[in-house]
Amino acid sequence: MLPEMTDEQRAAALERAGLARRTRAEIKALLKTGSLTFTDVMERAEEDDLVAGTRVKAIVVSMPGMGKITTKRLMEEIGISETRKLRGLTPRQTKELTDRFS
Repeated sequence: MLPEMTDEQRAAALERAGLARRTRAEIKALLKTGSLTFTDVMERAEEDDLVAGTRVKAIVVSMPGMGKITTKRLMEEIGISETRKLRGLTPRQTKELTDRFS
């Protein structure tokens, strides 16, 4: 059951959700154009919780030359769950992804 929220709380939650969607969309668009690298995204994830909460799959599929199938194969090869978020990557997984996209 959802907790009861005041109108102000509901408006604040909607604003936070919108900000999160805009931030993630911006990052994915910058990755697609090559204006942002995977390393840049990982550095931003260390400081920004919105970026850290982004699914790895969404970031990898946004990289130039990566499609859904290639992304799925790469993540299986490295051992990353489809639901893993950036903050949940192990140092080994982060290094393998960084090496792949460098």
